[in-house]
Amino acid sequence: MMKKFFLLIFTFFLTVQVNAQLKAKLAAKHFDNLAYFEAAPMYNELADKFLAKQKGKREYVLRAAISNGKIVEYRRSNKYYSSLLKLDVKALNESQYMDYIDQLRMLEAYEKSVEEAKKALTLYPENKYFRLLSAEGDDLNDIKKMAKFNQVEAMPFNSDLGDFAPIYFQDGLAFTTKSSDKGFLAGKYAWDNSYFTSMLYTEQEEGEWSKPKPLSGEFFSRKHDGPLAINADGNKLLLTRNLSGKEQKEGVRFLSLYVSGKDRNGKWGPLKPFPYSVKESNTGHGCFSLDGNRIYFVSDREGTLGKTDIFYSDYKMGEWQEPVNFEAVNTEGEEMFPFISKDNKLYFASNGRLGLGGLDIYSIDLNNEGSQPVNLGAGINTAADDFALIVDETLTKGYFSSNRKDFIDRVYSWERTSPEINLKVNVLVNYKVKEPMVDQEVLLIDVQVRDTSVLMTNDFGVLETKVDFGKEYEIKVEKELYEQDEKVEFSTFGVFKDTNLVQEVLMNPTFIIARIHVIRESDKKPIYNAAISMYNPKTKKDTMLYTDENGYVIGNVDRHSNYWVRASKKGFLDNEASFSTNNYSDKEVELELAMVKIKKGEVFKLENIFYDLNKATLREESRVALDKLAVFLIANGVKIELSSHTDSRGSKTYNYDLSQRRAQACVDYLVSKGVPKKSIIAKGYGETRLVNRCRDGVKCSEEEHQENRRTEAEILEVE
Repeated sequence: MMKKFFLLIFTFFLTVQVNAQLKAKLAAKHFDNLAYFEAAPMYNELADKFLAKQKGKREYVLRAAISNGKIVEYRRSNKYYSSLLKLDVKALNESQYMDYIDQLRMLEAYEKSVEEAKKALTLYPENKYFRLLSAEGDDLNDIKKMAKFNQVEAMPFNSDLGDFAPIYFQDGLAFTTKSSDKGFLAGKYAWDNSYFTSMLYTEQEEGEWSKPKPLSGEFFSRKHDGPLAINADGNKLLLTRNLSGKEQKEGVRFLSLYVSGKDRNGKWGPLKPFPYSVKESNTGHGCFSLDGNRIYFVSDREGTLGKTDIFYSDYKMGEWQEPVNFEAVNTEGEEMFPFISKDNKLYFASNGRLGLGGLDIYSIDLNNEGSQPVNLGAGINTAADDFALIVDETLTKGYFSSNRKDFIDRVYSWERTSPEINLKVNVLVNYKVKEPMVDQEVLLIDVQVRDTSVLMTNDFGVLETKVDFGKEYEIKVEKELYEQDEKVEFSTFGVFKDTNLVQEVLMNPTFIIARIHVIRESDKKPIYNAAISMYNPKTKKDTMLYTDENGYVIGNVDRHSNYWVRASKKGFLDNEASFSTNNYSDKEVELELAMVKIKKGEVFKLENIFYDLNKATLREESRVALDKLAVFLIANGVKIELSSHTDSRGSKTYNYDLSQRRAQACVDYLVSKGVPKKSIIAKGYGETRLVNRCRDGVKCSEEEHQENRRTEAEILEVE
């Protein structure tokens, strides 16, 4: 009797073991064929047994987590992921850890997701998604504030069985659905036990949406059909559907992209495979660029940065070109469902960026090479999957898909309202006391689309206008003789309430007002009609002006320059001085020149007379001063002695000879300019007329020696 009892017990345990092995084998077959709806309950049972009694394989727990995640049973999936990590912190690979964290966010467990992201980052330090969530994963205020601007409503034609990826088609909308039974030849999709997708069409009739009708012909097959995309001209389409049976692995059906065009009669021609669809990889979710010469699509082919990426292919010389990964938008996660709006923005869904959870919808400006993806904010985005957004011609409304509420895909309408944003711009001339720039054109540039508005300041140098929410702007002012101090840019992305913005544009004059006052040295009275030469050595520009009855000249001169000013008047010795215009905030520079009445015995120094080292050769820059002296001598009919002086270094004989040759060089030049030879005498004094203490044997600075190296003129006779 006891023997029969033990035999019965052994047979029972053997049967249980065999059943468990058979279940594990069948579950694996379903899992490998992507039949997660069938695999999940089997792996749940196997996983629970392993966790409770350590019977079976740890792999059952991982496959239970994956299978439940695929059929959007996220709470159960996350329970298994969490259990695995308790057993082994390295139990998940990088992709699986991303799925776990993403599912936590879809359940709005943001703090937990950040905590797990920090753990994952220690294992996978190069992962940008983990790094982003670790730093900013619960900083969602700006995204959440957008909810009040995004008005969203579920469409009445939803089947509640799975409807998504709307597209403007004919006079209404076409969308992809899981609600249509394609008949016994198709069966159900083993992934989640739903029908294979098909395309439906609906349009508004007297304000009501019609009952959706299937698109037939080229739009229908026995497997997955959709999403659909149409070009701007309405004569080309892209359709996503399964590869044919000959091109698929057993049990796994990959998506491919197909193209079609209208014939002369306006009928759609046969679908042709996009030449860069790849066997054993998915290619789909296509859309056209504005000009139709580029398509964007989604794929998990070799060269993908994340799980799925957006690629593009250009149409050139009658052929589609090798696809390029659009790296500006792709992450380690999934990028899907691209769409191009009329203002050339690419809208797409991603779960690899900072968002509310699952797929969030983003846009990137294709007009601006340096632009970054922008989250469209709460309302449109939720903790669930939000994707496949389209935009109408107003750019403020459209449709999209979401599995919010119960993780069932539905089509929603959206419309964006914006806060009222008033912009005030002060345009000021950047003097020490800033002055308004009145009646001045101001360019307000929408950076993303390069759209420019031309506005005008009032009598106070102010303009006021309204700007749009969610844009980047640049303010540019252009005016002759002025330059903008710095680039002025601002963004309205973070403005979540009615706001008054103030921007200041400072304009730096490229000129400065030079106010020169010429007086008699003897009694300080103004000198009328004196010739004023303002010379810029950098530009070689010499401006000639004449004083008014008050002895003034006023003129514009360049900034960032050094000037020599010379005053000339018959009967007076020329006088000159220098000034600098390097300070931006100065409105004007003032200079006073006192002129001495010509009289016999008057000595004056000639500035800016230069020679090559130890030579009597005049340098080019010396000619300017000598030209002015020539004009003075001819105009006043005086006779002068032009003398040259050296410092005390070197022998007396050498210095005398050098100074004589230099004085003669000046005289020869003046004669060549028309000065009568009898009116000028050359005299070299060497070191005999030092003006300071720097004699032989006295240690002096270079500046002190320079005082002695000079050229002078003494008036010998006056007419």
